[in-house]
Amino acid sequence: MTHQRPYLARLVAAILGRDTMAGLPTDVVELRSRVATLEMDRTERDQRIAKMKQEYEQVQLARERATENAGSEELEQFFTKAAAPLSNLAALAAAAKEGHAVEVNDVLQLAGSLAKVFARAGLEQIGAPGEQASYNANLHQRMSGGSVASGKAVKLCVPGYRLGNKVLLKAMVTSREDD
Repeated sequence: MTHQRPYLARLVAAILGRDTMAGLPTDVVELRSRVATLEMDRTERDQRIAKMKQEYEQVQLARERATENAGSEELEQFFTKAAAPLSNLAALAAAAKEGHAVEVNDVLQLAGSLAKVFARAGLEQIGAPGEQASYNANLHQRMSGGSVASGKAVKLCVPGYRLGNKVLLKAMVTSREDD
């Protein structure tokens, strides 16, 4: 029985212009053919892996750019919302410096508009002037030095601010003894 040489072996022999497996036993020819097939499979796999690595790097870069853009867009939206009240506040300040009368209610209204913009962005006020609260060292700072026991009643003089769980500015307080 004549054994037909595998297609790959015949293809290699044809490309090289000679019959490289002539006279070899059939099992050796089959093994060489399998090795050649495995080498081709490994080469294709390595090429696919390299391509997937490139695609992964491109996806990572795109994700980083998208994250940066999203942060920039969010910040731009915040500043766009804050720009109008700030602009009006600057105009009132300039008028006051020039000696023109400025209505307190106009200033208060602009301050309220800015507070709303900041609140929508996540900035939360800690307390309000004149408010009574239980002292919390994480949220409050005594104005006149000394120490205050945790939970003791205090009066808020200047509000503080936090963004999410992070306290940016502690509220300034006085104890009842300071009053």
